[in-house]
Amino acid sequence: MRKTFLILGGCLLTLGWQSLQAQTDSLLTSSKAPLIEKSGRKTVLDELNEKKNKIRQAFTSKENFKKAALEGVSAGAGVSSPLGELNTDGLPADLGLKVSGKSRKKNKKTANKFSRDSYEGVSITHITNRLGSGDKVTVEEFFVLKTYEAPSVYVRDIHWFDYKAHRILTTPIKDKAYAQILHGPYRRFKGDHLEEEGYYYMGSKHGRWERYGRDVDGDEGLMDKQIYDKGFPHESEITYYDAAKTKIKEVIPKMHGHYTGLYRSFYEGGQLKEEGNMDDSVRVKLWREYHQFGSGGRTKRDVQYGIDKYEQTEPFVLREYDNRGKLLYENKNKPKKEEEQTSERF
Repeated sequence: MRKTFLILGGCLLTLGWQSLQAQTDSLLTSSKAPLIEKSGRKTVLDELNEKKNKIRQAFTSKENFKKAALEGVSAGAGVSSPLGELNTDGLPADLGLKVSGKSRKKNKKTANKFSRDSYEGVSITHITNRLGSGDKVTVEEFFVLKTYEAPSVYVRDIHWFDYKAHRILTTPIKDKAYAQILHGPYRRFKGDHLEEEGYYYMGSKHGRWERYGRDVDGDEGLMDKQIYDKGFPHESEITYYDAAKTKIKEVIPKMHGHYTGLYRSFYEGGQLKEEGNMDDSVRVKLWREYHQFGSGGRTKRDVQYGIDKYEQTEPFVLREYDNRGKLLYENKNKPKKEEEQTSERF
């Protein structure tokens, strides 16, 4: 009896389950096809299977793997790719491509090797110099050589700090006991506003220099920038007497693609031979030639050119000297339009 009851109960459960399944199927479909397929969407299982197939296909060859990896990188870290969620941190830097090592390394030539006690391997000392007072006080922060070293003979404007006068000067150094050569970063402030910053190398401007100020609307910003290479505009064309490039023959200034600035040429022994200003490839203002040696002065000749490249005038000789400093010729018929040199006459 009990056995018959159990068999009858099992049959009823089976019939109930079949009835419930039939009702569920009728809710999911009206034409023997699931609603999910009619909507065109994929199940989670379908998506996992597709990713699995793509991963298997990607690892069949190096070319497929590289292609899949590159698609993931182009999509960005953490963005879905043919390989799923791609983490680029563990991948090689070049992904197997022929990328030059120089493009991934910092350019050591342009890097400024600076610490608080040395710059480019030379010991330096920090100085803060205050000029004026009140709200208009000017503060200069810079570094100087701990031990005096003679600057380059090829650079005209050597910046040095006169600690007796508390001024940065560019005049010729007559007594090195009072001269501290600027070497390292430099910044100048007017009140709380940064006016200028850059680097010095053995007294000459080096690297990127920037000057800040206010425009016509009163807004602060970058007003001017220049790039130097140890005292010369970085675009300058320099020729040498020797293959080792230690003896400069000629420096043709070039800025922003134009031959503009201070031109200088030298004798092989390093003595200045000629100097003057150029304005877009045109000689302007006063040009001076020098004797290589002289007992009473080295100035050989002064030649006057136009004030700028637009002035149409023939150059003329102002005066000439011998190597003992004796005046040989002076032009008294021409108007004296000469521009005074910033450096003294040798």
